[in-house]
Amino acid sequence: MAALLISMKKIENFLFLPIIVLVFYSISKYNETSIDLNVFDTFYVIQSGIVTGLFACWLFVVILLLKLIRRRQGLVHRKFVFTYNTLTLLFFGVFMLGVWHTSPANGAGYSNTELDALIFKNKLRLVAVWCFLVVQVIFLIYFFIQFAKKPVPAKSQGNV
Repeated sequence: MAALLISMKKIENFLFLPIIVLVFYSISKYNETSIDLNVFDTFYVIQSGIVTGLFACWLFVVILLLKLIRRRQGLVHRKFVFTYNTLTLLFFGVFMLGVWHTSPANGAGYSNTELDALIFKNKLRLVAVWCFLVVQVIFLIYFFIQFAKKPVPAKSQGNV
């Protein structure tokens, strides 16, 4: 595995690792857990397998978009891609952190401190979702800026 990481010269290829992890997650026993989101006065219950599947598909689309930028411009900005990867995986990880509790969803048998902890965890997850979406919008802006630039001729493209 370490040799695979060292041999990857293109930084966008590191996004394949979370995709592999998410595929294994989606076929594990945690696939059946639900994600409860409280937005204003409505609860949305989503199966975690659907969320991880959509996220894995989005990461694959991001990899393709980064490859398109590399093909047109000859390189991608390493610091931007590294920051994007880190923030995306961090916010998604914080969002998915709350999935691994196996307590009843109706609140029966909870103490007040446990309910307060669940409310805090839900608010933290909502903040993580909004931060995740902001990072994705920033990525799309970066993509459109790079795509709007004049393509670099093939002879002057570097292997950075």
